Amino acid sequence: MSDLKLPLPSEDAAWVRVITPLSVETLREFCRDLERLYRINPMLEFESFRQTAPDYYYLRANNISNGQEIATELQVEETDDGFKITYSEGIKSTTFIRIEKDTQGANLIIIDDYSGLPMTERSERLAEVDRSLEQWGQALYRHLHNWQRWFWFPPYRWYIRRVWQPMKPSARRITYMLIVITLFELVAFLVMMGLWVLW
Repeated sequence: MSDLKLPLPSEDAAWVRVITPLSVETLREFCRDLERLYRINPMLEFESFRQTAPDYYYLRANNISNGQEIATELQVEETDDGFKITYSEGIKSTTFIRIEKDTQGANLIIIDDYSGLPMTERSERLAEVDRSLEQWGQALYRHLHNWQRWFWFPPYRWYIRRVWQPMKPSARRITYMLIVITLFELVAFLVMMGLWVLW
């Protein structure tokens, strides 16, 4: 995507904008749960995500989008317009989570900045560039719209936090297919029962 009006931290940055139905305050509160935010990314297979100190986390994961292993500390700083996440390792130096008010709710803008290393080193480490940003944005769009629709329902919140969130992306896809197949079989069974009753 491109947006000439979007202020970027540097020329070496990539971004995605997610239109959400949440208010600015609700979206900010949602983003404070950093582990949940990162686990929504379908291109990350987590080995570890833990808080090591106030505003500090440790992340270890496999990035499916580029085949790279991630092992880094994250420092989180809350800002006026969102959050700033700084990485201790890797080619990506910072992720900015920006929240902006919109007529229908709030937009979530994720910006990955790669300007922390010298240009020559960045050129040599292009294989480490995170290519999951677009998929992450799409997954966040679906997740936040579903969250807005179903968060009032306690079993849904329990399922998302306790079952869905810790799953690997492949397990989520398999579970989704099983649910769809089960629902299809249930509908087919009810139709057959209805026809049997009518006969």
